[in-house]
Amino acid sequence: MLARIIVLSDTHKNQKLLRKAITNETEITHIFHLGDNYEDLDENYDLTDNKIITKVPGIFHPGYISKELPTVVLTKIGSWEFVLLHNLEDLNIKSSDLVLFGHTHKQIFFREGNVYFLNPGHLKNSSSSNQSPGYAVIEVFRNKLNIKLKNIEGTTVQNYQIERR
Repeated sequence: MLARIIVLSDTHKNQKLLRKAITNETEITHIFHLGDNYEDLDENYDLTDNKIITKVPGIFHPGYISKELPTVVLTKIGSWEFVLLHNLEDLNIKSSDLVLFGHTHKQIFFREGNVYFLNPGHLKNSSSSNQSPGYAVIEVFRNKLNIKLKNIEGTTVQNYQIERR
């Protein structure tokens, strides 16, 4: 395995659920935070130390509003390209392996053409947008991605796999 990523979004200052999601998982190498209060990670050095953190601002962040911070970030692990953004309307990259977005608070995985899309859900509170809190874990291998959508207890609710052709 090249990497094991926990994907978080829309924490909205809920430290309890953020910490629960991270402590549910072992052998995490990367943390992706897709906005709306990515600063929540800053209060958890005990859980984020020695992890590679990539984050984008949410729509309430002053840097998002002013456009001082990038709203779309491209990162690579091995030969896999990941696009991170909060609001899917900001997508300005035409090709990537996996687009990770937040904002809607709804866990979803889908494909459009050759691009896959993943929203890990939210960690805002016990229910938001009629959706229980959750997150995603991505296991990165040379020729495949294993994607797990999880509830806040760490139970996998949906499994997906993307294979290189």
